[in-house]
Amino acid sequence: MSINYVVRKKLDKSGEKEVVRYYAAAKAVQHKPVSNDELAARLAEVSSLQTGDAQSVLVQLPDIIADYLASGRTVNIKGLGNFFPSITSEPVERVEEYTADKVRISRICFKSAKGFIERLNRRLNLFSIQVIETKKELKKKG
Repeated sequence: MSINYVVRKKLDKSGEKEVVRYYAAAKAVQHKPVSNDELAARLAEVSSLQTGDAQSVLVQLPDIIADYLASGRTVNIKGLGNFFPSITSEPVERVEEYTADKVRISRICFKSAKGFIERLNRRLNLFSIQVIETKKELKKKG
């Protein structure tokens, strides 16, 4: 399997003069997500866990992480990275109007460990689907 990407044109306005630059961007076409069953089977393969034990861990892990995040803690999984909440709130006109019920978690962020990115980059297999996009563009024009 590979990670699909396309090359996109962007206007770089960071310098004195605007310049066209080209960047790789992940393509929205994604493979089927890895399931808990697949993860559990792989964990059992590479560890002393039985598949059922690995499944149990995977099922319980989201609730445990949620409990720690709800208590204000970042969750670090060694070798993987950190999970932490991002909050948002309703606007108010005066600071005195601010109450906790106006604040909510908007999403859970993940910052990968440096070693995790390095392992991924060593295994990376990229595939450009630019040619496919060009064919689509030609069909639209013709």
